[in-house]
Amino acid sequence: MPNFKFMQCVNTVCNLRMPIDLNQYSGKFCPVCGEPMEFVTDPLGFMGSPGTSTQPKREMVVILDNLRSAYNVGAIFRTADGAGIKKLFLCGITPTPGNEAGLEKTALGAEDHVPWEYHPNALNLVEDRKSEGLQLIALERTVSSTPIFNFHPDRADQRVLALVVGNEKAGVDPGIMDLCEQVLAIPMMGGKGSLNVGVAFGIAAYWLSFV
Repeated sequence: MPNFKFMQCVNTVCNLRMPIDLNQYSGKFCPVCGEPMEFVTDPLGFMGSPGTSTQPKREMVVILDNLRSAYNVGAIFRTADGAGIKKLFLCGITPTPGNEAGLEKTALGAEDHVPWEYHPNALNLVEDRKSEGLQLIALERTVSSTPIFNFHPDRADQRVLALVVGNEKAGVDPGIMDLCEQVLAIPMMGGKGSLNVGVAFGIAAYWLSFV
């Protein structure tokens, strides 16, 4: 169990202030200048969430189409847990729990709480699930994409919403895009054309779950 304390370097030139897990760092000297560190305060700790009484507006699953990075998949597991996602479908080359240390490092145990399935072919999965009545939505930047903050799901539509997230470089499989009812994109104000897939998923997951 972590035992964090905020410590501060006594050297006024250095003045480093940082949280330290005393279970892992037994030294009392500044890692930057080597001068002693002194206790400042305890961390606030987890105070609970102001949104614990708020529930997602709809049931939602996520299809990860050939993601490459285990770290991105782990981050998506952790966000999915927080947003109340019902299941992750890991497809193609997408890393799976138990096989990638990087996934566990960023998921921090969320992979044990969010149900998941592996499928070698995301298009076959989407074709099968669409016939079962899923509402398919792709997260992808195209010339015809709808800005995500302009999209408000119909609350009267009781179908399970399936968000498709694609490969970090190639994007969502065009065959899957053809089957989606909506293609949503996150507005980009700077010089880059896209966000990290884990960050983009987090924005989309919370918007589609709670709006």
